[in-house]
Amino acid sequence: MSEPTQKEPTESAPAAHNHTELKVAAAALAAAASPPLGIAVAAGAALSSPKVRDVLRRGTVNAVARAIQASDQITTAVTRRATPTDKPPEHSEPAA
Repeated sequence: MSEPTQKEPTESAPAAHNHTELKVAAAALAAAASPPLGIAVAAGAALSSPKVRDVLRRGTVNAVARAIQASDQITTAVTRRATPTDKPPEHSEPAA
């Protein structure tokens, strides 16, 4: 009888989970169970995503732009109210 010279590849069993991985997963689950740490974990995960960072960046830019527009409108309204244009100043002379 002839024996095969090369062993045929066999399917390997799935790798056993590392105990450290399970401990980290358990710690993350425990952190998510307490509200402040859960929020911190969720925020960290969200900020590590490029899409989320892009959305947050665009939202921040839009919020700042709208705040600037609002302050410009308020400044314009206050300036118009402080300097009435109904009548010219009393001692003004026409430009020569």
